[in-house]
Amino acid sequence: MNNKPFIAELHDIGKLVDRQALNQAGIQLSAHTFHKFDFSQLGISKPSSPSWYAQFTDEVRSLASTKIPKNYLADVLLTRVADELASAISRTWGGSEDFQNRKKRGEFTVEGIYVLWNPNYYQEEKEDGKKWAAFSTPSEVKDMFDFIENCGNYSEVFERFGDNLKLTAEDKSVPFNIVSLYTHLELTGKIYRILKRHSQVIEDNGRLYIEYLNEKVQTINEATGGRINKLTQKGKWIYRLIFCCINFPQSFSRLRDLNILRKRTDLIKAFSEDSNIKDYVLFFTDDFMCLFIPKEGEVRIHELLEPFLKAGFIIDYKEMEAELNLLTSSMERAYEKFHSLPTRRYLKLYEKRAAPDFPSQVSPPLCGSCQMRQGKERIKNQTREYLCNTCYDIRQMGEPAREYAGWEEKGLRAAWMKITLEQEQLLKTIYRLYEKYVDTHPATQNVSSNDKKVLKESFRPLAVQMDFVKDYKFLLMALKKRIYEIKNSKGEFIFTKETFLYPIENYYEFGVFKVYSSKDILSVLDLFCNLLEEYFSQCLEDSPIKLSLSIAHIKYPYQEHWRFLSKPENIINIQSPRSAKLGIDIVQYKLLREKIRREDQKLSHFLHRLADIEVETKSNMTVMFEILKNRRKFPALLELTQNSLSVRQILDFYKLTREVEIS
Repeated sequence: MNNKPFIAELHDIGKLVDRQALNQAGIQLSAHTFHKFDFSQLGISKPSSPSWYAQFTDEVRSLASTKIPKNYLADVLLTRVADELASAISRTWGGSEDFQNRKKRGEFTVEGIYVLWNPNYYQEEKEDGKKWAAFSTPSEVKDMFDFIENCGNYSEVFERFGDNLKLTAEDKSVPFNIVSLYTHLELTGKIYRILKRHSQVIEDNGRLYIEYLNEKVQTINEATGGRINKLTQKGKWIYRLIFCCINFPQSFSRLRDLNILRKRTDLIKAFSEDSNIKDYVLFFTDDFMCLFIPKEGEVRIHELLEPFLKAGFIIDYKEMEAELNLLTSSMERAYEKFHSLPTRRYLKLYEKRAAPDFPSQVSPPLCGSCQMRQGKERIKNQTREYLCNTCYDIRQMGEPAREYAGWEEKGLRAAWMKITLEQEQLLKTIYRLYEKYVDTHPATQNVSSNDKKVLKESFRPLAVQMDFVKDYKFLLMALKKRIYEIKNSKGEFIFTKETFLYPIENYYEFGVFKVYSSKDILSVLDLFCNLLEEYFSQCLEDSPIKLSLSIAHIKYPYQEHWRFLSKPENIINIQSPRSAKLGIDIVQYKLLREKIRREDQKLSHFLHRLADIEVETKSNMTVMFEILKNRRKFPALLELTQNSLSVRQILDFYKLTREVEIS
């Protein structure tokens, strides 16, 4: 008997097979699963491992099935449930029979993945010599079956076929082809293992059931329920999807307080890698986690998050508790839709907070950092402070940005940089891109308006979010690498490891750099814009990825920098305290860069004059009148105002980036 584990991720390995190439080689294949495959074509026997039966995922919808051995029925059924939850568009989306038949005939089939925010991705990877298919010859297909037979761990699937999985879509038909098979299998595997961990197989009167929290099921629909508009198809299994924002109460009065960022990053990494916990974590960033967990009676959220609470973090979380088929990361949309229907099915949405056990009353002195606990006297370098044990331990983690403390050039300014991924905006952007794809792709132009409507309503953005977050992390790493490759007109590097600091190891959302002139600021902004265009070309006006710069003299209070960096209002946000503050999108930034050129001395002088007028009169109307009066001399300024840029934005951009050399 084969003692290998059942690996749910192998249920879709057949999607890496180039069926056309195999058919040309005389091997007949009709689908991406192999339960009906004639193995005599290859002169081998079919695999006998438990994972082989994952090939029957599309065939088994009930534990009463006789298509596979009884021992594996529960695994296959749970894989089918997980596969449905991990899909970008509901497997039960309910399109017309005409559309379904055309899809089966391959009318909507295209090669490769379509990345909503970067449509050229697949073609560029293909031109670099990469390919989606891992199995194109009879010999390679033999290797595939050998892999199914001998694979001992799901991580082997990603290690061996990762590059192919990233270029292959979960579903190769438009508009289903928007999630990488890599992410789909990751998500399927995590959900499968959580479902299995919190259920048990039982027999009752000779029948097989899977039981979760005293709710036993035999079929997929009994467990998951129907689509949201199926008012009576109630699912028995209730799970939770949770968005966790991990915050801290500490203020930054000392550079060592930056260690709180390291503490948070380290905790999230350890949490997501813990063998007992990691499957609960569907995806994460440096301040956010998405969790899939059972009901509170099975897994207590405060106990699960105890490592963060013990370290003093405050977690604001949004929790959707619902039947499996109703769970979605677009929580508000689903909640509104659900409550617009006369249904008795189950879907709840909560906003909650998990916080440490702060004392209800605190005797003075208060901790000078978190203001939540009693402080103890601490003396360092003849400076007396009052800190609680938690904040003191954070201070003791090391000396981040110690070079910053030594920046003493006369007149030198420093820029604090923060990149932020806003999850709420991410969902809005993904929906906009998906709906545009459904409406505009050539393959969908003869699809009925009703089918398009149902396709949009059946969208499940969770897996797409996961793909986006991966690309976001690639952007952060690319920015860190390329920041040190920027050169000036003389061919000299603008930044070094001493002038552009990443104070927290492996935390790439935050940096600090010396500002000798406006070229330094513009170089960082240009690089960010270029990378956003490279990785997220379709999000230039509603990007959920935001850059903030706070520029001031070295001694400016750190907490004031952080206060601005923590609340970005636009895609690009810049402030010079008590001077100017600017918020613009990428399109506006590029327009300003194009029209306001430093080498145009007359324009610079005029802008300087406008800035003086604005200070003296405190009137945008007066400034606008001056622009209109000089529109023939400086048509660029009038053009900027006609392209949704206000006088205030134009002047602030000029003030923030004007040429001020530090000798």
